[in-house]
Amino acid sequence: MSRKGRRKHKSKRKKSKHKLRRLRGRNRHHLRPKSRGGNRQPSNLLLFDIEKHQCWHKIFKNRTLREVIELLERLDRLKRRQL
Repeated sequence: MSRKGRRKHKSKRKKSKHKLRRLRGRNRHHLRPKSRGGNRQPSNLLLFDIEKHQCWHKIFKNRTLREVIELLERLDRLKRRQL
């Protein structure tokens, strides 16, 4: 196919219409992961410092915010029992 016949590659990623956009040194964290049914609505997104975001996933994996809170509450109860 000649160069003239080629179509320019369009990015498959849609531009976000939401106000919450990627900023330098930050990225979007899905409170409910996309792999678990989360969406790209602003109510499901949180801007996170990149390093903190990486640490979050290293520690909490793919848990939702509610699951993380429940985990921390269980740890707190266990700690109180030990005192």
